[in-house]
Amino acid sequence: MKSFTAPRSLTGTGARFALLMVMVTAAAVPTFDTLLSILRDRSDKGVSQLRGTMGCLYAAGFDPRGSDLDNLMATMRRGGLLTKCFAEHAERPYAGLLATLALFVLAALVYWFLPAVRDRRRRTVAVGEVDADGTLGAELAALHERTGIRSALRFRVDPARMTSGAAVYGRTGSYTVCLHAGLLARRGTDPEGFRAVVLHELAHVHHRDVDYAYASTALWRVFVLLALLPTLAMDAWITVLALSGTDSPWWPDAATVIFASAGAGLLLAGLVHLARADLLRRRELHADVQAVEWGADPANWNRPEPPGTASVVPLLYRLAAPLRTHPGWAERRRVLADTGRLSRISPLEMFLTGASAALLTSSLGTLNFLGEDSTSLWLAVALVAPVICLVLGAPIVRARRTPADRAGSGAVAGLWLGCGLLVGEWVESGRYRVDWFMPQPQYLLAFLFIAAVPAVWWSQTLRLCLGLPKRMQRRAAAVLCAAVTAAVLWSGLWWWELGGRRIALGGGDMGGGGLAKYYARTVPGFWREYTMDLSGLSWGLALITPLHREQLAGAATILMWLVPLVLLLLQRPGARPRMRRTLVAGLAGGLVAWAGVALASFMLHFQRPGTPKERIGPFLVVHEWWTIVAVMAACLLTAALVAAFSRRHQLLRALIAAQVTQLAAYAGVFLLHAADGCLGPLNTVFDRCQWHADNGLNVGRAVVLLTLVSTVLGSACAALLGVGVAGAVRWVRRRRVAAGGSVRAHVPAPGPGPVAPVRRAAVLLRAGTVLALGAPAVLLAVVATTTPTSPAMSARLQQESTEQVKQPPDKQPTRPPGNPSGKNEAETAKLRSWQTWSWLNNGGAVHVQQVARAALSLKKEILRTAAKERQGNGKVNVDEKTFNRLCGALGKRAAEAGDYFPVPVQDLQKPWSNALSRLRHGARDCQAVTTPPNGNPPRTPAERERLFSASLAEVVKGITDLGNAYRSIYKTADTHGK
Repeated sequence: MKSFTAPRSLTGTGARFALLMVMVTAAAVPTFDTLLSILRDRSDKGVSQLRGTMGCLYAAGFDPRGSDLDNLMATMRRGGLLTKCFAEHAERPYAGLLATLALFVLAALVYWFLPAVRDRRRRTVAVGEVDADGTLGAELAALHERTGIRSALRFRVDPARMTSGAAVYGRTGSYTVCLHAGLLARRGTDPEGFRAVVLHELAHVHHRDVDYAYASTALWRVFVLLALLPTLAMDAWITVLALSGTDSPWWPDAATVIFASAGAGLLLAGLVHLARADLLRRRELHADVQAVEWGADPANWNRPEPPGTASVVPLLYRLAAPLRTHPGWAERRRVLADTGRLSRISPLEMFLTGASAALLTSSLGTLNFLGEDSTSLWLAVALVAPVICLVLGAPIVRARRTPADRAGSGAVAGLWLGCGLLVGEWVESGRYRVDWFMPQPQYLLAFLFIAAVPAVWWSQTLRLCLGLPKRMQRRAAAVLCAAVTAAVLWSGLWWWELGGRRIALGGGDMGGGGLAKYYARTVPGFWREYTMDLSGLSWGLALITPLHREQLAGAATILMWLVPLVLLLLQRPGARPRMRRTLVAGLAGGLVAWAGVALASFMLHFQRPGTPKERIGPFLVVHEWWTIVAVMAACLLTAALVAAFSRRHQLLRALIAAQVTQLAAYAGVFLLHAADGCLGPLNTVFDRCQWHADNGLNVGRAVVLLTLVSTVLGSACAALLGVGVAGAVRWVRRRRVAAGGSVRAHVPAPGPGPVAPVRRAAVLLRAGTVLALGAPAVLLAVVATTTPTSPAMSARLQQESTEQVKQPPDKQPTRPPGNPSGKNEAETAKLRSWQTWSWLNNGGAVHVQQVARAALSLKKEILRTAAKERQGNGKVNVDEKTFNRLCGALGKRAAEAGDYFPVPVQDLQKPWSNALSRLRHGARDCQAVTTPPNGNPPRTPAERERLFSASLAEVVKGITDLGNAYRSIYKTADTHGK
């Protein structure tokens, strides 16, 4: 067990201090990016806000007068192109990084020279200058020797401070304990009090928290002075300019972005201050406990509160407690009387950790060199997960001898962690939203489950790790469980990035029923009979599909139940929990799943079309959907009931039982569809009784693909709900019993009986159980996460979904009530000019230039050919290879221009796309006529000449049309864009 005990010289606050400094450093990069960009372009009168990221968004069709959902769908049409635009048009992408590096170096210098500056500023003197008889130095040396501190340590005196206190400061390996002059006077009247104060300061050195405290203080002060305050001042100045009438693409329709930037800065300031204050209070309490362990008398802490604090405004004093960096004397006495208080998880520290994780994820997401969003998210989770594991694990390790029913489960801590994630996401997402409130903010509550599931899972599995018989087993199991906890947290946050945020913005069905319309168009048949089913399918798939092909999420969900199963079976013989009831509950859930799948087939039997051809259309899609619903409902119900009726390891038992149910349900789905035609009213497609293994595999693969990952995560959420409901019911029963006056006699739990010898049959049975459940699950996970998907189908789905938000050209945004028509039209013209200017500046003009150069090369070849010496028939020889190459280059450039963002102004998009289409058609014909025939009937010279001339005429016409379209676009952009 000693391998799990935290070193006595550490307080456990070091990880949180480190996370705090990493968060400040990461937040400095986007802060400096924004600040430097504004300072560089301060004279552009709003146009600078159309460059870089903002310019790419406007080029993609961003409309500050629209809704968040409309803008999301507009930018999703060309998601890959938008990402490429961000990377290509980032203005000085390393400016913020270099500025952050300079800030970090400056903070390091402040940290390094701060002790010397403090000595000069306070005019401290060495102890020898005030120690006439040498007794003070001898006593301090004795106290230093008692603590066993090996770091270089010096004692000095501050003659100007008349309080009876002391302070410790310094840097790694060189610390200074500064004694106040009043403390030296106290030494003569209260020697025990003097020693207690000195031991308290030495405890800070022993705990190694001086470095963290002063390093974080130096970094934070430099960040506030050089980054935060200038940014807040710049936000205030931009607001003043916007209110004074300066043109800005953000004002007034996207004013939320300006206020969100200031709100994020204020949240960061408040968060860091609260976190630092909490950590500094905790380090003081730890130092008190350590001083008492070294022999200080606890009676020295029986001191009254300073005058003018609690006696004046007690309510205000209590409310301001989280802001203070030192605890009150009453709190210190309570901790000394019950040192277990330091092991308890504070809701404030979990809330601050969650908010730090959200801010850190957002800050790292702005670093383009990290690549995909998942990389920055993984980095954030890798930094936050160890802190969560340490904070939650330390109380469990220290209280490992406490009965399980008295130890915390981690649920409350997880909920506070989720609240921090929720608040951080709410504030940070405001930087990119134009609506003040999300259309469906209730989905933000998903963060409570995203945080609570890994927190509870880690707390319960860590207890199982402590129950393993060997030290190396405990270490390896704890490391593995910590890695799985990080993967589960990443899966939840990645689900939010992929689908949760879109659902909260109102785009759960891909916006405007895009997913339903996709199915209605791609699967022929009569969908009018399945309107309600299609609506439920669209909503449900938005919830369960974001992670269904993520291999890491699949591995995490497998390990979520497989690792606890192995740990439960490897516990010491006298403490091994019984798994029989859990497995039986899973089998019972499997029977419920079979009944649910059969019921779904029976209910749909009344709508079964008459012919097999009609049955493989909408009817089969709806049937598969209700099969998925039946499987997931059975698993979630099993998990909730098992968790509600379990006394120990509720979440782990629920996951194991849900997995047994899930595997049994998959077997039932396969048998139902493989025996299709032999089941009477349960038949789906076939009428003839025959074994259809392919049908069972195809349907089963679709069900597994969509439910394997989501069912495990959903079962974990259902288990937490089951535990919560069961706890509420037990609480109500206890209240009723207390009100009735009857108290049930406490029956002590039976102690462990004699340890029976381990039988070979029992070992084989446990190993067989793990293999019987693990092997099929791993095989299904491999099949589900490696099954290829059709890129064409994904592209078509995205096109169908995003087309729903396109407004017809004649549909203009609704005018705000009370605004004059002319003003609104002027704002519309200004918006169009900004959008088209961004469209040109971020690639449109480049594409036009590339097409023009390709056309000019073709024109030069035409002129060079026309200048050749003519033959006897009045014609000239044409270099077909050169024309084939030039026409191909022109067609390629036209295709690249066609793949660029649509023109934001819909009236200009049609001439642009028609001109590019004409160019591509002419270039294609030119290539076709100049390419030697490959097996095709050869054309006559006259026919080839006619086709060649027609293709060149088509190219010339396309170039003319493209020039006219470009001039119209430039004219629109030139109004306010230049």
